[in-house]
Amino acid sequence: MADVAKINQELTEFSRKLAVASNEYTEACLEAAIKRSDYDVAKAKAMLKSEGKTVSDRESEVTIVCETVMREARISESTRDALKERIGALQSVLNATQTRAAFLKAEMQLAGKDY
Repeated sequence: MADVAKINQELTEFSRKLAVASNEYTEACLEAAIKRSDYDVAKAKAMLKSEGKTVSDRESEVTIVCETVMREARISESTRDALKERIGALQSVLNATQTRAAFLKAEMQLAGKDY
């Protein structure tokens, strides 16, 4: 019976972690979209103001002008992507724990024990 209690505790904890990560992911998606939009607008404005002679010169100038918002957008997008990976990992662990619980339940039933 201790195994059942332990697995139930693990299931509860992994479910809680998955719910938290899902909420964090939703927030990270919104933040990444806002920061990406900020970057795209800043880049467009900088491109219009650029006085570079060549496309390469203008792009370099824009990168320098938009350095901060570009970095913020990229960090935000990376954070979002990392959270998505974390959710996938948590789902895998939760599924494995559910499988362990099912095997234990079947084993107990075969042994004639109540779970």
